This record gives sequence, structure tokens and C-alpha cells, in this order.
Amino acid sequence: MLRKSGPTELLNQRFLSTLLSCSLTTFLLGGVATYWAVAKWSAPIVSTEGAAARPAGKGKPPARAQLVRVGTIQRQSIVPVKALVGDLIAVRSATIATEVAGKLVALPIDEGTEVIAGKTLIARIDDTWTNLERDKIMTQIAEKKATLAFETTDLKRYEELLGQRAVSLSEAEQKRSLIEGLQASLAQLNVLLKEANERISRREIYAPFDGSVIAKHTEVGEYLPIGSPIVEIISNGRIDARMMVPENSLPLLSTGDSVDVVVDSLGLELSGKVFSINAQGSVGSRTFPVRVELDDRNGKLLPGMGVTVFVPVMQKSTELLVPRDAVLMQPDESTVWILEPKESTDASKAPPDVTSVSNGGTPHSQPQWVAHPVPVQVLSHTRQSYAITCQREADRSRLAPGVQVVTEGLERLVPGALVRVDSDSSSLESVPGAYRTGQQRVDR
Repeated sequence: MLRKSGPTELLNQRFLSTLLSCSLTTFLLGGVATYWAVAKWSAPIVSTEGAAARPAGKGKPPARAQLVRVGTIQRQSIVPVKALVGDLIAVRSATIATEVAGKLVALPIDEGTEVIAGKTLIARIDDTWTNLERDKIMTQIAEKKATLAFETTDLKRYEELLGQRAVSLSEAEQKRSLIEGLQASLAQLNVLLKEANERISRREIYAPFDGSVIAKHTEVGEYLPIGSPIVEIISNGRIDARMMVPENSLPLLSTGDSVDVVVDSLGLELSGKVFSINAQGSVGSRTFPVRVELDDRNGKLLPGMGVTVFVPVMQKSTELLVPRDAVLMQPDESTVWILEPKESTDASKAPPDVTSVSNGGTPHSQPQWVAHPVPVQVLSHTRQSYAITCQREADRSRLAPGVQVVTEGLERLVPGALVRVDSDSSSLESVPGAYRTGQQRVDR
């Protein structure tokens, strides 16, 4: 059976229904009000000045000119070069060895020690036994001299007796032979004495040329036989750059020619002279060793450093040249961006010139330019320029001497972009996370 609701329960149900209806109505009205407020405040605020300045019938303001730096196309005679990797090598290198046997009693140098030819003591060998040998030889010489003096006097007496027929001729000849033997023995002892004195003088070893010690092969207290290595020394002052030159570039090089050399680790740009061209090349790579004479810059250039040497690859020719930064190298083709004056058919609709301030503080106008990409082919290059030619015959008249090409900022250009030339010619410095041109690096 169904239970009938009482008056109190009916009143509670009506109250709850009314409360739910009011809550739902309030929620819906609040949502409408919020939507209206957001739509109102998010609408763009257009000032009367901006509306007046905007050209009629245009929905967007005029495009802003991008700031770039430029170079100029030139026609010059060049000698195209090629960068070859080489190494710095010492002009002279020697392993210093002992010429006398004995115990090493002094070694006052270490690896890295600077030495001076004929002045820096490298090592000293014990001379005790050599001095004793010299004294022994000197004693034998004194004995031989005394014997020779006696026999010489006795020979005179024999010659007198021979005249009196008191001695035979054979006895006199025997005395002369004995004296000649003593003279030969004395001469031999003098040679041995000279040899001993020479060994004593060579117990002290000095540097044979100016340079630096790069290795030690012994220590104090070791007994060294004749010919034992002590240290290794390399020369300083002059240093050579050695690289392997391809056979097609070899006829373009001659002894005495000047070439540009860059020391990679130090960032030094030097000019050196070709010192030697080795006639024996590598059969496998068809390259030949070439040495370029350089100065070591007071020890800054060290053997083993890597260098880049620029050698010619063809004879001098006249080409169209652009700065290296003006060529945007891509896998499919290379591109240069040329600047052409902005043309306008309606002066009233043309955007105004860009206004800038000169160094003196006087405002002046700079004309706007339009950047256009031109596909090119790189023929050759020097250290500062690329020799180019047009890929399309229609662009040949556009690439002419005197035409401006973009060198800084070309990575962010699009065809037909408005640009203005930066009058500041100071060099740009790269910042962390950016290329030298200022373009931000993007990690992919």
C-alpha cells in the first residue's frame, strides 16, 4: 500500500524545487555575463590616430623593413685557393748521446728546458777513470823519452867507435833501429794522450743549437756506454708548416712563393714562404710533401699544432666576386640576395622612407630596398670571396659589378622583403646560442 505524504513533506519538496530552480537560473545568468565581459575586453582597441594613419582599404599596417648589412659585387682578377690541412714541424731535431763511457754525474735540465747553443750544459760524465788513464799514458811517455834520450846518446858513441872500427856496422844499425822504435812508440803514446784529453773535454755535453728539451732518456747515476741517448732537443726560432699538396696544384707552386697560413688553435693568420717541395710523393694519394717557412712567434707556435694552408688550384682569372658571407650555401643550390630599389606606382600609397639618426644627431631618411634571391654557382674562392656565375641566363644582367648583396641577415629574408641597409660597419660578435650573423641557433 502507498503511504500518503503529509503536509510537512509536501512543503519540503516544494522548497527544494524552488531552491534548485533559482540556483540554475543564477548560474546561467552568470555565464552569460562572463562571456559578454570577456568579449568586450578582448576586442582590439583601435585609436583614431592609428585608424587615420592606416591606408584606406587595407586591413594591415605596411610591412616593416628588415635591417641588413651588404657588400658589393666586384669583377677582379683572383688566384683561386684551396685549404689544405697540415702540421707544424721543427726545423731541426736531435737525440743527444754521450761520446764517452762513464757514470752520469750531472743532468741539470728537464723536459721543456730552453737551451742555448754552446752555453747550456746538458750532462756531465764522470771523468775519474779517464784522468787515471791519461796519467798512465803521461808516465809511459816520460819513460819512453828517457829511454830515447839514452839510446840517442849511445848511438853517437857507437858511431865514434864505428869510425875506429871498434864496433861492427850491424851493431850500429841495430842501435839506430832501436831508436826508431822508441820514436814510434813515443808518437803512439802522444796520440793516446791526445785521445784521453779529448775524452776528458767531452765529458761535459753542451747544447748543439738553440731549442727546447722534449724528452729525457736517462737519469743521474746511470752508467752510460758510448752512444747512449741522453735527451732529445728540437730547434726554435724558425718552424715549418708541412702539408701534402695534390699533384694538380703542384705546378702552381714554386720555392719562394708566399702562401697564407692559419694556425687553427691560436687563430693566427700568417704569411709564409714555400721552403721546399719534395720530389717523392705518395703513390696512393697522389700528393707531395711541401714545407712552408714560418717564424715561431717567440715560442707560440709549437711542433704538432694543426694549420690550414691556402694553396692555388688554378691560374689567375677575372671573375665576379662576392663576399663569402653573401653566399647562402644549400644542398641543392647556392643563393645570393641582391638589393633593388623599391618601386611604387602610387606615391600616396607608398610607405615612407625609414627615418634614422646620424652620428651628429640629425635625422635623415634612408631609402628602402627590396631583397630578391638569385641562384648562383660557385666557381672558385679566395679566402675572403667567392667567384660566382648565374644559374639562369635571365639573371645575368642583375648580377653586375656594383650591385649590393646581403651579407648579414640573409637567413631570415623572404623573396620581395623590404630591407634597409645598416650604416654601421663594425664587425659583429657572436653571442651564446647564436651564429656570428646573429641568427639564433635552434636545437633539433
